[in-house]
Amino acid sequence: MNETLLIGIIFALIFTEFTDLSPGGVIVPAYFALYLASPVRILTTVAAALVTMLIVSFLSRYMILYGRRRYAVFLISGVLLKVLMSALIGSTALSIGSLIPGILGREMERQHILPTLLSLAVVTLATYFVILLLR
Repeated sequence: MNETLLIGIIFALIFTEFTDLSPGGVIVPAYFALYLASPVRILTTVAAALVTMLIVSFLSRYMILYGRRRYAVFLISGVLLKVLMSALIGSTALSIGSLIPGILGREMERQHILPTLLSLAVVTLATYFVILLLR
């Protein structure tokens, strides 16, 4: 697990340096690579990130959100959404982590959804295949 996280972070940094596109944050592709065998969790995490974007967009109409405050609202929204999903469905294994949806949602808002998801897919798959080669 540690090597997957390390390789994912390195690939995310290299990818961002060469393309100026963020693959959803530095740590997100590494976690997606860890859970690549569970597509439901990946899809739920992406859906939660999209809902988090909508929540922050809605709150931005009524609050002054920028910088760290905006980022904190993304993270808090993602965590609260995970808690809500867990309470409604009764399973904590719905999304990847508690902070990942907020981090991913912020990046999707910042650089748009499609470039973020495509970048995330590239770095996740690269990380996954390198880990397979190393085993």
